[in-house]
Amino acid sequence: MADERINLSREIVADLWRHKLQLLLVVAVLGTAFAVILVTNMTRGMTAKYNEMMAERDALEIEWRHLLLEQGTLAEHSRVAALAMEKLQMARPVVTTEKVIIQP
Repeated sequence: MADERINLSREIVADLWRHKLQLLLVVAVLGTAFAVILVTNMTRGMTAKYNEMMAERDALEIEWRHLLLEQGTLAEHSRVAALAMEKLQMARPVVTTEKVIIQP
């Protein structure tokens, strides 16, 4: 028996073949663990992207409110009337120069 050499790789394969179920369970556990790691990483990435998009949405909403305020300011009747008088030399008609046209 001392002269007989044992092939270690053959013994390992034979031992693994005898314990097929345990080997399959180990592979399944490792596969599941890697899947959990992958899904967790993807979830973190998506959460970060979601937070960035929400911040961008908030900034756009603030800009939209500012633009609405600016539009309201620019469209005020008194401002439009003042610009018409200054830039276009428009004036309110005088009652004495008004002509009323009646359509038959």
